Amino acid sequence: MSSVIGIDLGTTRTKMAVLTPSGEPQVLTNRNGETTTASVVYFNEDGTVLIGTEAANAALACPDRAVDHFKVNMGTDKVLYTHSDGTAYRAQDIAALLLRQVKADAEAKTGTPVNDVVVTVPANYSNLQKQQTKDAAQQAGMNAILLPHEPTAAALGNQLYKMKQGIALVYDLGGGTFDVSIIKVQGNLTEVVATEGIQQLGGRDFNARLQESILAGFEKEHDYRPDPKKHAVFYQDLKGRVEQLKINLSSQQKCSVVLSCNGDVLTFTLTRQEFEDHVRDLVDQTIAKTEQTLQDAGLNWNQVDAIYPVGGGAMMPVVVASLEQASGKKVTQLCEAHFAAALGAAVAARIKYAQENKPIQVGSVTLPPINFFTREILSRAVGVAALNEQDQVICSEILAKQTPIPSIQTQRFKLTEPGQTCVKIQVLQGCHGDLADTCDCMGSFDLKNLPVRPDVIDRIEITFDIDANGLLKAMARDTVSNTQSDLDIDVKQVAQGGVL
Repeated sequence: MSSVIGIDLGTTRTKMAVLTPSGEPQVLTNRNGETTTASVVYFNEDGTVLIGTEAANAALACPDRAVDHFKVNMGTDKVLYTHSDGTAYRAQDIAALLLRQVKADAEAKTGTPVNDVVVTVPANYSNLQKQQTKDAAQQAGMNAILLPHEPTAAALGNQLYKMKQGIALVYDLGGGTFDVSIIKVQGNLTEVVATEGIQQLGGRDFNARLQESILAGFEKEHDYRPDPKKHAVFYQDLKGRVEQLKINLSSQQKCSVVLSCNGDVLTFTLTRQEFEDHVRDLVDQTIAKTEQTLQDAGLNWNQVDAIYPVGGGAMMPVVVASLEQASGKKVTQLCEAHFAAALGAAVAARIKYAQENKPIQVGSVTLPPINFFTREILSRAVGVAALNEQDQVICSEILAKQTPIPSIQTQRFKLTEPGQTCVKIQVLQGCHGDLADTCDCMGSFDLKNLPVRPDVIDRIEITFDIDANGLLKAMARDTVSNTQSDLDIDVKQVAQGGVL
């Protein structure tokens, strides 16, 4: 017997949830009895690592040995830490270390092995970011059976599966990204009808505004600004104080922090109103994106039956007030915003098991299958590089944005010149007609040994097969010779430029 857990792998904090014998999801505490684990990894000199609170505390003394906010680098090849033995750690490796600790904590709490896991990802994650998340779970010794989008998981955490009919809007402001999804419920089927986001806007940007205010106050009082290189310990302390100040201002009208650098002390006091004035434009960006998503879906606020603010950032009063002002409705909070995605991930695991006719057991209880289906959509269009009539290399869309997942689509293309015997197929993420060099390249592969013909008829058939996790397989076939080739997007090769 083994447990399946849901994990919200957060930019700043990671949460996990498990199903109870009643079938309801429940937040699972870590080895320290904490409901969240700080997404921080600290490297000791002997090669061992600290995770979570211990890592955050150790970072106060030696910040150069700690890695946090790694999630913003998922899908890249950026080295975040290099150990003295030369081992380089990238975002996927850091995520794997954190997930390994989450697995150990879950096994200690449940008393059973954890093999299968559902890990949530931002709705606007690319194929590469999703694949690296899946691979990180595998490095940690777990099989990621599903990678639901965070807003969809959060909706499940808010008991969307108990709504018989209606439209829900999920406003998800996490530590590193902002996502908004519009979800339609009809009986036992839930469909995401629109999803958008701002990948580079999250709680860290709100923190940055606070940090700048504190630094400006320090400089005004002491005639200098601490240097990040010379005063690394001060900046590590500042990071924690800023986060706590933001949290406190959600429940208090005024808060203070005390910081010291080189013996110079600053007592910084901020009111909630002052904080909200500092971040108003950031909130306005999220509201504008939300309303644009509604408009693109052909909907308006009056047609929305439930509004779920989820993610740590959504707990700020300025966010709730802005949402309610824009919509003219009260927001719905059936669970704490922090934990919605993790709780929903556990529910998603139960749904996934039911779809595969697999029993899910909690202790001595075998849960009955849940008769509920969710259907995600593609958050970014995918196509191939092709020549347009002006001989420009553009993205020719095969899977459009908002395509239901899973999906298979096929299109035919001409060769570029007579007598061509080989064609390179470059897989791109971007809008139809965008210049290829402005799109994200996911990889490429060759279709070789084509028979020579004097014409350039539509003969190259390209098929994109996207699975339930949004992971892509690209296939190409020459309809004249039946020569075939395919590509499972290899994240290692793409990240290192091996297939470009």
